[in-house]
Amino acid sequence: MKMKAAVYYKPLDIRVENIEVPDIGPNDILIKVKYCGICGSDVHSYKLGLYIKPGQIMGHEYCGEIVKVGENVKNLEVGERVFASEAELCGECYWCKRQMYAMCPRLFEACTGYGKPGAYAEYIKIGNASLDVNVFKIPDELDDITAATIEPTSVAANAVLITEPQKDDKVVILGAGFIGNVILQIFKSVPVGKIVVSEVSPLRLDAAKKKGADAIINANTESVLERCKEEVGIGPYHFNVGAMADVVVEAAGVPSTIRDSLEIVRSGGTISIVALAEKETPINTTKIVHKAPKILGAFGGSAPVAINYLKEKKATTQDLITHVFSLDNIQEAFEVQSDAYKSIKVMVKP
Repeated sequence: MKMKAAVYYKPLDIRVENIEVPDIGPNDILIKVKYCGICGSDVHSYKLGLYIKPGQIMGHEYCGEIVKVGENVKNLEVGERVFASEAELCGECYWCKRQMYAMCPRLFEACTGYGKPGAYAEYIKIGNASLDVNVFKIPDELDDITAATIEPTSVAANAVLITEPQKDDKVVILGAGFIGNVILQIFKSVPVGKIVVSEVSPLRLDAAKKKGADAIINANTESVLERCKEEVGIGPYHFNVGAMADVVVEAAGVPSTIRDSLEIVRSGGTISIVALAEKETPINTTKIVHKAPKILGAFGGSAPVAINYLKEKKATTQDLITHVFSLDNIQEAFEVQSDAYKSIKVMVKP
């Protein structure tokens, strides 16, 4: 039996082909994909070939319906809607032995959408399927397209929660793509004292305003640092003057915003870096020494936490989905997702 799948060949070259539907073993499940979102990391792969090799089927932000269940799989049935991800960890490295599984060096080479076939396809196989370990049931309260945002919502939630936000915190979010807009909503659910959002795209800034940002900054027309000084206060430090944000979340992944984060955060504040940058960023490490911020890498997240935020409507994502393309038009879908002025989140429907 054949299925359609989008196969990556080289930068800017992804082709829809007919390939065999995956066979499953006794410990596996087969899922019919409903929707799959285009992630920022997918865009980097599409444009530059980062993180993947030719022949890869990408796609990890998805939801689907179980259509086959291996004989050894427990507590999962045909017809159930799920989000799932496969990752074969080595189990022997420094991090696996300390249950820090996300740090396993093998994670990406054997992960859904990177080393394993992903969800830009009609069907996807999940090996060693285990309920609430790598397979998560979708509650009835979530429609299919919202359920396809569980994975990026989990990333956004983690980027917030690791900062241990307090009710009086002044927060600056740099970047208002899908992740930035969900981060905004999760900070509001804490709640915190004030949230400022900076972005170059009027479309994305408008979304942030509607989601409740206390102030928005158009980074194309305004000085982000000067506006932040106005909004969160002036933060003098040794030899210079920055802003006074308690927490800065870098969700844009461009050199200027990464550098800005060090000026906007107050001395002793917290920076959470969640965006993946396409280019290396030269920074003045003297600012790190003198301001002594806590700098955190925000990697991954918890699906159950994300499902809870979506179920309780502490984060709403459907209105952040600006486009839906058929799998046959996936190259156009990537081009639209690559343009911040046109899109927030693009979904692909097999």
